[in-house]
Amino acid sequence: MRSGESVPRTAYTCSQTTGGLRESGAIDARAAAREFASGATLVLQALHRFVPSVQNFCHELEDFFGHPLQANAYLTPEGARGLGVHHDTHDVLVLQLFGSKSWRLYPQAVVDAVDGYPASQRHPELETPDSVLTLSPGDCLYLPRGLPHDAESTAGASLHLTLGIRSPTWLDVLGRALKSVHEIPQLRASLPLNYASNAAARSDGLALKLREVLDRTSSWLQGLDEQELAASEMALQRERKRSPRGAITQFAALEPVQATTVFERNHPDRWVLHGDSDHALLLVGLTALEFPARIKPALEHLLSQHRISAEGFGACLDSAGALVLVKRLHQEGLLVRTDA
Repeated sequence: MRSGESVPRTAYTCSQTTGGLRESGAIDARAAAREFASGATLVLQALHRFVPSVQNFCHELEDFFGHPLQANAYLTPEGARGLGVHHDTHDVLVLQLFGSKSWRLYPQAVVDAVDGYPASQRHPELETPDSVLTLSPGDCLYLPRGLPHDAESTAGASLHLTLGIRSPTWLDVLGRALKSVHEIPQLRASLPLNYASNAAARSDGLALKLREVLDRTSSWLQGLDEQELAASEMALQRERKRSPRGAITQFAALEPVQATTVFERNHPDRWVLHGDSDHALLLVGLTALEFPARIKPALEHLLSQHRISAEGFGACLDSAGALVLVKRLHQEGLLVRTDA
């Protein structure tokens, strides 16, 4: 990015042959360095997927907020600006890593902006900010969604990490609920033939029909089960399973998982067990695993231990069942091998 505009990809990418296939869009390191030297900001996207320390940090915050996070980094040369005045449609935490950057915050016209509202996320080059802040290494700035802002590096290059809190909104919940609105037969019907011709004569009739449709839809919405919708929303959040980092290393161990293999619980402070007469639900952060109710005593025993092996469940579970449980939790990344 340079002064609010994207640098064409062709300026910093090239084609390479990998595995016998010609691939375009590979980063040309020398070209990227030239663009940076000429005032362009390097935007490193989705670091929560690639950098272990950032990934762990985002996971901790996701468990705290209960909302998904993303992380991007912005490396800006001295005296340069990457993005123009804009607002984000998610809350942002800015973490200054090195160098310093001056942030200008402008009047906020819309609270809780979302995609498509306001229509544009870009703003004209406003002249009078509400406040000007300079971030130094270790500083953190919170930007609520919808707040117009821009930033410019000061003396020397600047690197900051932005954490985007991608909070679901009630609009999202309503949108998912409306996906079942096709259950209403009247809404599946076609509009009248030539309904748009001779608009003056037909608008009243169309408006009356629309009132019927709106009333029928309102009645349908009122009939939805709020408990069922709430349970569906919670299940949707828990289905966002994380890929366990280091899983291949664990699975590729020379020794297969045996009854004597010792494991440690990953993030033991996050383990929570719920259950009823039919099921046991194990929650570890945003990971949710469901088991038959008969497994609950074994899981309760597991929660009381920091280290465990399949043979350590004793009377809670037979040896075959204990080995299956340990392997399952290991595959989910919840149990990690230990040498001790």
